[in-house]
Amino acid sequence: MADEKTLTVFKLEFRQLLTLAIPVFFAELSTAATAFVDTVMAGRAGTHDLAGVAISSSLWTGVAVFVIGLFLAINPVVAQYAGARRYHRVQRVVQQGLWLGVVVIGLILLLFSQQQRILAFFIEDSQVFAVASGYLDGLIWGVPAFVLYTVLRPYSEGLSFTRAHMVSAVAGLLVNIPANYILIFGKLGFPAMGGAGCGWATAVSMWVMLFVLLVYTFRHPVFARASIYRFRFPLHMPDMRRLLALGIPIGFTILVEASVFAFITLFLGGLDAYKIAGHQIAMNVAYLLFMLPLSVSISASIRVGFNLGSGQREAARIAGYASVALAACFALFNVTLLFGFPEFIAGLYTDDLMVMEQAAMLMFYAGLFQIADVFATPAQGILRGYHDTRVALVLNILAYWVIALPLGYTLGLTDWLGPALEARGFWISLVIGLSAAAILLITRFLFISRNR
Repeated sequence: MADEKTLTVFKLEFRQLLTLAIPVFFAELSTAATAFVDTVMAGRAGTHDLAGVAISSSLWTGVAVFVIGLFLAINPVVAQYAGARRYHRVQRVVQQGLWLGVVVIGLILLLFSQQQRILAFFIEDSQVFAVASGYLDGLIWGVPAFVLYTVLRPYSEGLSFTRAHMVSAVAGLLVNIPANYILIFGKLGFPAMGGAGCGWATAVSMWVMLFVLLVYTFRHPVFARASIYRFRFPLHMPDMRRLLALGIPIGFTILVEASVFAFITLFLGGLDAYKIAGHQIAMNVAYLLFMLPLSVSISASIRVGFNLGSGQREAARIAGYASVALAACFALFNVTLLFGFPEFIAGLYTDDLMVMEQAAMLMFYAGLFQIADVFATPAQGILRGYHDTRVALVLNILAYWVIALPLGYTLGLTDWLGPALEARGFWISLVIGLSAAAILLITRFLFISRNR
């Protein structure tokens, strides 16, 4: 009888996770597509424009991923209060997030005031410098919208309403494309800004995304019981400290992962151009496919937090298992693509045979990467649902910085363990590092679910 009840709860949680994950997937895919559009359209403007956008957007991405991680702490907290039907606490914690957002906006603007000094450290070419600086000059106007959106998004997701994020992200993409065209190439009376126009277009799309999400939070009935506009809560330091205690480790966890991939690209900078290009194609494909397990991870933090808030500890544990099962279904799709059609996928990016062969070879390892991701990525979302973020940060540092990066350098660029494998060595190390992360994170989940 107990097994039958467990199976019933598992099916319910699986359906709930799928319902939450699909809109999150399309939202994240739209966000990734925005960066892709910037790169392609800047490349049409010229080589210097592409280089300037690549450098400045990379710097912005480092800031953005940390901010997103910081405010992801709101997601499981809101879900837990919603599960407990303590909607006044939802209102208060989101408003504390807004107070924190004001501080974050000020810090980012202060950082951007030093952008020319920062860019001068990375760029020597004056034309590339001008494009990169112009990009950030435009982007800075979108920073307030980006931060406020990053606070309101987990407010919506924590209430199990992920569609708002999807609609706003798609709206931002649809605005970004024509805005890029108008500002880069000087249409409709606007001056031709080249790659710098991408920054201004991105700022416009950020404000559009915020506007759409504000309309949802003002008018949709999902937010009625926990409306953050009905009462105004003053700054509450215990809630603020709780958000920071949860959010700062999440932000650094995401930054640790992103920085490893950035360093690998830098380490490979001395290889032949076709090898670097093949690596970049394989990395881009893996990143796009990563949106599927990422959507499961976000959904897992919602369901685990909700079940814990409603006092259903067993359902929270089963939701964790269901998230791994859903990620496995998505991984089956990803692995089929990467193992079955590597040449076809590489051909979508380039017609250079040497680049295609290099990319297709690396996609085999990207497929192995997807298998390890089945466990690692959902486990991170599960642990966020349990509000266990510090240990997850330590485990990710161990897996990526202690295991993957040194091993990748050893296998890829030295002959200490045999002939240097170049890009393939780094991909092998990523598979090993992610597998280690998966084992450690799943073990942590099993321990917490049985002892909390």
